[in-house]
Amino acid sequence: MPAADPRADLVQALHDLGFSQYEARCYVGLLHHEPQTGYAVAKATGVPQPKVYEALRKLVSRGAAHEVAGTPVRFLPTPPGRLLDDLEAGVSSRLDEARDAASHLTDDGVAAGEVLGVSEGWDAASLAAQRVIAGAVRRIYVSASASHLGELEQSLREALDRDVDVVVLAFGAMPFVDERLRVFRHASTEGVIYRSHQARHLAVIVDSSSAVWALANDGHTWGSIESRNELVIAALKGFIRHDIDMQQVFDDFGPLLVEKYGPGLEALERYRQVQPEAALEPASRVRAKRAR
Repeated sequence: MPAADPRADLVQALHDLGFSQYEARCYVGLLHHEPQTGYAVAKATGVPQPKVYEALRKLVSRGAAHEVAGTPVRFLPTPPGRLLDDLEAGVSSRLDEARDAASHLTDDGVAAGEVLGVSEGWDAASLAAQRVIAGAVRRIYVSASASHLGELEQSLREALDRDVDVVVLAFGAMPFVDERLRVFRHASTEGVIYRSHQARHLAVIVDSSSAVWALANDGHTWGSIESRNELVIAALKGFIRHDIDMQQVFDDFGPLLVEKYGPGLEALERYRQVQPEAALEPASRVRAKRAR
């Protein structure tokens, strides 16, 4: 086994710390010698002479060496112990600066837009929903089946007591009544059996800044996320508001819509091919043209 070479080891260690190979070799070449000229360092280390002065100037700027005045200029190394202490202090300072900068990009230690948790089971989803509702100060959107809304009753009533605006989209009859709630019933799907009728969901948006989304495709096996991600929140909020808008339209034109699209408006999901020119205009204008 070849004997260890401390000089080569130090060159490699300095290189790992950010020194170039030429800088590391020149520094090691300066150790344990009288002040040396650039020419002498090049001869001792094998660093090409055109590169040796550039490497020595960088060592001086790093504080790893200093010049001795005279003609020609000579160089002395900073003692290794002091150099390494200075490097350690510099790295520690930069880490502190990075931590401080990162702390200004976070909210309560959580990076903006981070998904806070992925959980399994209804209990975890319900507790997450109650937790975010407890922090609401302006508005809450909730979409869920009536059977699951009952578990949020106390949290929602407490939010109403804080003058929070609460908007609920209920699948089925509300399990509790409070005149302060703004309730929209998902009437378009009531009494309709779908192939996926067993699916259940819970969506909660609080102050457009936090959300809980839970889903059980089989009606029993729940998975949920809690998030402050702006894209997740925008998608869920759009999903709920669009659903509410549709239910208001159904409340006004239900019989006509059922006649046109069938029970549960299922025909809306059978997307028909639209002619290219028609896709450029509102549907009502296209129908008017065809009528003429």
